[in-house]
Amino acid sequence: MKTLIVYASKYGCTADCAEYLKVNLSGDVTVADINESNEQLEPYDTIIIGGSVYIGKISKRLRAFCEKNLEILLTKRVGIFLCCALVEEADKVLAENFPPTLLTGAKTVQIFGSEARLEKMSFRDKLLIKAVTKGDFSCFVISNEKREAFIKEIS
Repeated sequence: MKTLIVYASKYGCTADCAEYLKVNLSGDVTVADINESNEQLEPYDTIIIGGSVYIGKISKRLRAFCEKNLEILLTKRVGIFLCCALVEEADKVLAENFPPTLLTGAKTVQIFGSEARLEKMSFRDKLLIKAVTKGDFSCFVISNEKREAFIKEIS
């Protein structure tokens, strides 16, 4: 079984989750950063789409990828994961960023949580994060349970 993991990552959390999936999934797994790759989808049985969420949005390139390739994605086993701190807003974020048919056809959709990598963030993003969380970064945790559930459901 051939799997492609396509992701967009701003500060590295989603990239790390994509690598975690690659190491823990069986079969031939390829990881591709949406900003650096133009991987063809036809050879793959499974396509995993991963994105990070900033101000309720995923990467424009990742949204465009899903829309452009929707027809072929609907013929594949698809898994979607998000790195998102505000888990309670996840359903809204998913609905606003992915085609409805892709979400309903996906084998699994998981929210992994997130990490606050303040040392990598722009000044503007640091201000936004601090304002939204009121300085409480305890919500920034990657859930190994969610990642393992994703692996089990997509396998």
